Formats: sequence, structure tokens, C-alpha cells
Amino acid sequence: MLIDKNGKLFGKLSIIDFAVILLVIAAVIGVGVRLFGGTAKMVKSDRAFEYVVKVEGVRQYTVDALQKKGKLTDRRYEQEIGEITNVDVEDVEFQSTTADGDIVFVGLPERYTCYVTIRSVGKESDNSYFAGDDTEISAGRQFSIYSKYVDTTGTIQSVNVVE
Repeated sequence: MLIDKNGKLFGKLSIIDFAVILLVIAAVIGVGVRLFGGTAKMVKSDRAFEYVVKVEGVRQYTVDALQKKGKLTDRRYEQEIGEITNVDVEDVEFQSTTADGDIVFVGLPERYTCYVTIRSVGKESDNSYFAGDDTEISAGRQFSIYSKYVDTTGTIQSVNVVE
């Protein structure tokens, strides 16, 4: 018999012991899939794409460093993840309320917003792109711009495939 009169499976394990063992096995499999499973299904590789990163509130020194352009790398792996192709600069403006309650836009002196266009070759998945060392590139994500001239962070505004 599978279960004896004391509720033991094969005379050794209780049903609760067996359920706990199954739960532990399921948890181990779940953790393994989470840690070692792929982030997304790769569809195409060696795709050229451009993405625009908005860097806000930087000083003239950072603007000058960004305009030197150059290749970007990932700090951890020192692998190339793209190249800056264009930098558009605007003065920083923020909302302010006057004493009588009106909302006005005021410039912040000596601070700039940069729109940095980066060209990269990487992989395309179902819902995002991956540059060089599998750095995910998708709109809305924080992105670190790191080169021999500059080290700053911005938000990816858009991603377009270059044909």
C-alpha cells in the first residue's frame, strides 16, 4: 500500500513531509529559472539602433565633455556599448509660483539639459534592445553615460532602429 494506517507514505514519510519536500523542490526550480533564465527571447542580432538620452541639470563642463563625443563603455566590463553621435543642449527651466499665485517658467542659471544621441550595434528582443554587453536599452530606463571624457546619468527618451 502507498499509505499505511498511520498516514505514512511507504511507511516512512508523512503526507505533510512529502508536501514540504515538493514545495522545496518547486522553490529551488523557481529560483534557478529566475537567476539563470534569459531576460528575453533574442530575435535579431547585429542590429544598428540609435537612442536619445536626456541628461538634466548639468554644468557647462559636462556639456563640453559630452560634445567631445567618443565611444561609451560599461564601467563594469569596459566593453563598448555605443558612440555619441549628436548632443543638443537647452537651458534648464523649471516651474515657479510667484507671490500672486501665477505659475511661470524660470531659467536655472548655468545649468543645461542635454539630449545625447547614441548609436549602437546590438541585439533586438521582443520588447527591448541590448547594447554590446547586454545592457538593456529601452525608453524610460536610467542609463549611465561613461567615456574617457564624461561620467553622467540620464533617462532614455526614445530608441529607433537604423536601417
